Amino acid sequence: MKTAIVTGASKGVGRATVKILENAGYKVIAVSRNIDKMADLSSNQVDIYKLDITDFNAIQEFYDKYKDITLDLLVNNAGGGSSPTHIINETPENFKIAYDINVTGPMLLSQLFVPSMQRSPSPTIIFITSLCGVVPFRGGGNYSNAKRGEMALIDTMRMEFPAYGIKVTEIRPGTIDTQDEKKDFALTAEDMAESIRWVADLPSHVNINHLEISHLANSKY
Repeated sequence: MKTAIVTGASKGVGRATVKILENAGYKVIAVSRNIDKMADLSSNQVDIYKLDITDFNAIQEFYDKYKDITLDLLVNNAGGGSSPTHIINETPENFKIAYDINVTGPMLLSQLFVPSMQRSPSPTIIFITSLCGVVPFRGGGNYSNAKRGEMALIDTMRMEFPAYGIKVTEIRPGTIDTQDEKKDFALTAEDMAESIRWVADLPSHVNINHLEISHLANSKY
């Protein structure tokens, strides 16, 4: 049985990914700050774990608990901004929080689990970024900038991690309909989860560098 870690698993893309991987036969470790919202995901195949990706000591404790597993798939899905706004109104504190969520936390988690992933015959790390990291929008502030930083992290890891036999993929979606308000011409969480499953199941010599996804009727710009 393959094993996967999915961050940001309490809702949206993360939650859908846990379900689709479970159905595909994976053992899944579902991670989120909101463990109560993951209670219904818990099963013989799914462990739930409370973790704030910006708490680096907590990430180390999480790794210490699971360091002996063989990890086939790490999905760095947790992300978000810290009250993003126009740059004129931004603060260094909010920029740091956004970078910790999108860049520093995922970097540390990926780094720590390298030995666990090296036990897998086809280990893969998947990052969920955003089109706004490529095409910023007014008021995107710390979020857009952190997503651009995350893309640089991914590109660097893609050059360095083949030395450990680990594939690194960026999945870059446009608008996703995962919030309370219904969005027209948007991807669903299940669309994203299916793309994650597809990438994870490719042969060990096949690396998808970037996968940019949008709704058919939703222009990139």
